[in-house]
Amino acid sequence: MIKSFSFSKSSKVIVELGMGDGRLLEKLAKCDGNIHSDYYIGIEIDKQQYEEANRRINLVNIGLLNGSFEDIVPIFPDDCFDLVIAVLPDPDFIDILKRQKWESFYKVVYSKLKNHGSFQLITELTDELLQPISNKVYYKWVEWLSTTFQSMGFILLTKEEGAPLDYSTRCIDQFRGDPERIRMITLTFGKSIMMNLNQDWLTSEHQL
Repeated sequence: MIKSFSFSKSSKVIVELGMGDGRLLEKLAKCDGNIHSDYYIGIEIDKQQYEEANRRINLVNIGLLNGSFEDIVPIFPDDCFDLVIAVLPDPDFIDILKRQKWESFYKVVYSKLKNHGSFQLITELTDELLQPISNKVYYKWVEWLSTTFQSMGFILLTKEEGAPLDYSTRCIDQFRGDPERIRMITLTFGKSIMMNLNQDWLTSEHQL
């Protein structure tokens, strides 16, 4: 399955986790001027959405996979991805109460990034009673997300309220219609070669 993808080590590889109907991945690939060198991979567990994307998308620089990204991502070699995108992940992969379940997966994502690769997370906060989200609650949540991913080794590069303006998915478009009760955040994290070197040095020192 993975071996059938035709990208080289010099290719720029972009992966979307849970691509849905693939509209965002398709748009990103169409806007990419390096169609013969950059490669886009979409992973979707829902068979109906995967098949819809597979029927519609016929670009040579896109490969689609039907399955759980939790199972598929670990199959790829380390230091393989330039960018991993997660748009509004399921609560099982971002909820504060389920951190022990999903933290190990994002550590795998980190290991699959090339040095200086990046991970873009777009997620949302809602109130259980569907009340407006105050700034205090929102910023506290953003800080928790930032520090949680930094504790895994990621470096916080940028944070921006809302989803990127040029991004469109079914859920993003829906959530934009209720910005007071559904507050989104876009966090972009990086992987630093210097941090990896420091970790390797500390490991070797400990072994000595």
